[in-house]
Amino acid sequence: MKNDSFHERLENFIIVLVQPKGAGNVGAIARAMSHFGLTTLRLVAPQCDVKSVEARSMAMSAQPLLASAEHYATLRDALQDCAWAVATSRRLGRNRKPTMSPREGARPLIERTKEARVALVFGREDKGLRTDEVDLCQERLLIPAVSESESFNLSQAALLIFWEIFMEKQKNASSGKGAEPSYPGDKLAPRDKIEGLVDHLVATLELIGFVPHHHPERVARSFRDLIDRIKPSDREVRMMRGVLRQAAWKVLNGAAPPETPVAPEGSEEPNEESPSLAEKRRERLIRNA
Repeated sequence: MKNDSFHERLENFIIVLVQPKGAGNVGAIARAMSHFGLTTLRLVAPQCDVKSVEARSMAMSAQPLLASAEHYATLRDALQDCAWAVATSRRLGRNRKPTMSPREGARPLIERTKEARVALVFGREDKGLRTDEVDLCQERLLIPAVSESESFNLSQAALLIFWEIFMEKQKNASSGKGAEPSYPGDKLAPRDKIEGLVDHLVATLELIGFVPHHHPERVARSFRDLIDRIKPSDREVRMMRGVLRQAAWKVLNGAAPPETPVAPEGSEEPNEESPSLAEKRRERLIRNA
C-alpha cells in the first residue's frame, strides 16, 4: 500500500548497508523502505548478489528500488554527502556514541532531514559495524529488548526503525505540523567536509608536534566527536580550514601568509586540502629537516 497521498516521502533519509551477506535481507529491506516511503539505498561492498532471484523475490514490488541501489567501496564514501549519520549497533564500551532508541530518535532525525541528508547505517549480519565505522557516525540507535544475548536479524531491525520513523512522520502530517528545522540559515556541512576538516586538523597538529604519531586515530576520534557536537555549517568548516592553512603556512615558511578570505556560500573553496594531507605534511617535514 502506498502512502504518498498521506504524508510526504522521506527522501532525505539514506539507508546504508555495510557488507551485507544475505541477498534475502537486502531484498526485504528494499521492500520495507518502499512501504514506508524511503527511497535511497546504498550498499557498501556487498558480500552477496543483490540482483539474485532471492533478493528480487524478497523485494517484490520494490525491485526498482533494489535495482537502483548505489554501490560504494567504503562507508566513508557512502556518507560523503550526508550531514548526519546514525549507527545501528549493539556494541557498548568506551568511545561509543550517544545512544537513543528508535522511538526517541525518530523526531530529531526527521527534523534534521529538513536541512540535510541523514544516513541510517546498518552493519554486517554477523559482526555489525567496526569501531572505525561507528566513529564516522554522530549517534547510535539501539533497539530495546528483554534479552541482550542475541541481536535482531538485519531486516527485522531495519523494519522496526523504519516503522518508528514513519509513525513519527505520520503524526506530524496528521496534526498539520511538520518538524521545524533544527538548523535555520546555513546548511550543515556534509560528511565529506567534516572528514576533510578532521584530516586537516590532525595533520596540522602533527605538524606542530602535538599528536603522537603512533596514536593519531585516537586524536582524530576525539576531535571528530567534538566537531560533531558543534554541528558546523559548510561556511564554518571552510573558515576553520582557512585558520589551519594559515597556521601550517607559518610553521613551514616561518612567515605570516597572505590573508585567505573565507569563500562565500555556494562557491568552490580554492586550494582545498586532500584527505591525504597528513602523509603529505610528514613527507614535507622530512625533506625540510
